[in-house]
Order: sequence, then structure tokens, then C-alpha cells
Amino acid sequence: MMKRLLLIGLLILAPAAFGASSVLTSKGLWYSIEKPNEGTSVLLMRRSGGTKVMIDVPATLDGGRNYRAQLDYDRASDRLFVTWVREGQNSSDVMMSWLDATGEWSDELVLASAPGLVGRDGLRTALTRVGSGTNRTTLIHVASWVRDGEALRGEYLLVAFESGSHLSTSAANFQTLDTSASGSNYGDDIEVFAPFPALAMAALGDGVDVVYGNEHGTSVTRLHISPRLEPNARMWKPVGRSSGTMPPARFAATSVSPVRAFFSRDRVVLYTNDRVFRFTIFESGSWSEAQEFTLDDGLTGDALLNQIRRMIEEESPDLVTMSK
Repeated sequence: MMKRLLLIGLLILAPAAFGASSVLTSKGLWYSIEKPNEGTSVLLMRRSGGTKVMIDVPATLDGGRNYRAQLDYDRASDRLFVTWVREGQNSSDVMMSWLDATGEWSDELVLASAPGLVGRDGLRTALTRVGSGTNRTTLIHVASWVRDGEALRGEYLLVAFESGSHLSTSAANFQTLDTSASGSNYGDDIEVFAPFPALAMAALGDGVDVVYGNEHGTSVTRLHISPRLEPNARMWKPVGRSSGTMPPARFAATSVSPVRAFFSRDRVVLYTNDRVFRFTIFESGSWSEAQEFTLDDGLTGDALLNQIRRMIEEESPDLVTMSK
């Protein structure tokens, strides 16, 4: 009975808003990112009815490489947020700009800056709100891996907006927010090195859940992060609470395509999207046997991802029965 009740609790924590490559606004406008990892600027496609318009994000037109963009949309303010990585000669920065309800773009906002020849990967964003009416605060959660030589850290940024204005930005290492990080060592894991492990994030209730892999193994950790307002400083800061470490998946990259992750409800999916698409699913306390599909013009990696997501959403109500 305890297992059944726990699973019901997990089912009601379905992911809400999360950063993506496309969004649909309340006015019926569809924005999507075009060529997210190519070129020097972030380019958006706006669709409405039968018309299509290409839009450069103005803050990305001043040089450097601007890539790995994510979109978040706040329906309460009709505001489109764009978060991306800017790579210059001497730094790697996480940037943000937004398009407001009047069609005006904001100036760029530097969320984090890392000097030197650092590498970033796995930029993930999610949007949540706290309060209501005139006391509503919009929070953008941003997570990514940052590698500086042999050192790897998980960067988490909490960006707060109040009454339409930027209120605060706080930064933390999401690995140190995890109160049970020491419990992620498994003796039966396989030997594997991941320069940038799998990383996923989704909005859940009062905050976000972050799922991240291990640099030197295949175990996966799930962490819940809640926002907390520091009243004297008028700054929102993160508070971490471990949701547990999953056993080794024994699932590693077989080419230059890294292991990626996403999750829905209580299931976590690890996958590689290359000429051969491979994936494994964590459910009911264990990882499934890895499956693979050879991709071609008739079967794309994106199509498989959409099908896996659909399968998880359709089967989730049956999980309570399966757990008996």
C-alpha cells in the first residue's frame, strides 16, 4: 500500500512549463528557433495563420557565437523569454532577452559569466510563478554544465521578475544543492567518462526538478529545487531537496553524440540521437533494456522522442495498477 500511495504522489507532480525550441503564445503566434547551433545570432521563426516571418534576436547581433537558445513564454504578461549561450574570445556567458506584449525587445541581460576557455553544454530552462495578481513573481530557472579543464560543475541560475522588471539573479552549483550527492556511488557501475553528462529540468509544483547524470558513471540523480525569497535582500534564492539517486543505467554514448535526458512524471528517459537512436527508460525502480532504431528519411530522432513522450503520458494512469 505504501508503494501505491507514493506513486500516486508522483503522478500529481506532472511537469508544467519548460524551456523549449518552440512556443505558442496566447495571441496564437508560434515562435520557433531556427538552426539553434549555427551562425552568430539567434534566429526565430514567427508563424501566424499562413504567414511566416524570420526574426533576429537583436541582442545577438553584436558579434560572438550565440547558440543553444531556449524559449519560455509567460502567459500572465504575454512575454517571450529567450535564453542562450554567448561564446566570445575570453568568456562564455549565459544571456537573456525578452519580447514584450508591445513587440519591443529588451536589452540583453547577462545571467552568468565564466572567463577563459570554458565549455558549456545542456542549457535547460523552465518558468514558474509565485503569488497572484499584483504580487505575482515570474521565475526563470536556468541549468547547464560548465567545464573548465578537468573541473566540471553544474550551474543553476534563478532569475526573478516582479511587475515586469528584473528583480534578482542568484547562482548556485546544483550538485552542492543535492543533500545526498555522496550516495551516488555504485560499485556495480560500468567505467565511462562523460565530459557533459545528461541533464534535464522541468517545472514541478513549487519549483523545478533537475535530473543529471554522473561524470564518471551511469547513475542518475533527481533533485528538487524550490525558490525562497530573502526579504531583506529582495532576492530569490534556491533551496535543494534530494529526490533520490537512481541506480546505474549502464547506458553510455557510442559515438560523439552525447547522452541526453528528459523526464515525465516518475519516468526518466536517457537517449542518444545519432544515425542510430538508442534509449532506456527508468520506471518502477529499474532501467529498461536499451532499445535502438536506425534512423532514415522516414524515421527521425525527433519523431521517436515525440512518440516516447506520448507513450509515457498515455501509460502513466496505469502505473498505479502496475505497482500492486
